[in-house]
Amino acid sequence: MISFSDAVLSREERLSRWGFLGLATAPLVGSVLFNHGMAPPFVICPVRSLTGIPCPGCGLTRSFMAIARGNFEDALSMHLFGPPLFAAFMLVVVLMAAELKTGRRLQRTPFRYLQRVQNWWWLALLYFGYYGVRLTSLIQTGEFYINPFSMVR
Repeated sequence: MISFSDAVLSREERLSRWGFLGLATAPLVGSVLFNHGMAPPFVICPVRSLTGIPCPGCGLTRSFMAIARGNFEDALSMHLFGPPLFAAFMLVVVLMAAELKTGRRLQRTPFRYLQRVQNWWWLALLYFGYYGVRLTSLIQTGEFYINPFSMVR
């Protein structure tokens, strides 16, 4: 159940909520617009275009687009973290909109635990572990542009 504190949001807190609302809404709206052919021509992964190596986030945009189409199987195949991140963005949008509408701070949110820096290590470990598995899989299937093992002599 959602419960709000008695404290009213200050001007700075309201501005930060608007900022979080904008940042969380952008990928959700973008995934819908990209599905309708409104993708800007400059959306290219700079890491992949410069090095030929996919970055840890490669596939997230396609995963979000698949979720916007309702195709969760494709979303998971594009990037395993796509659906959880999409859900997190949606949750942030709902929570920030609720706080802005009421003008009061939520007492408990699922993100309060993640605010402490020491709680991020396990998420980073999972994310970069998955990235390592993806790179290994791309090398083994031959889909990887550059095989780093063939360069070592």
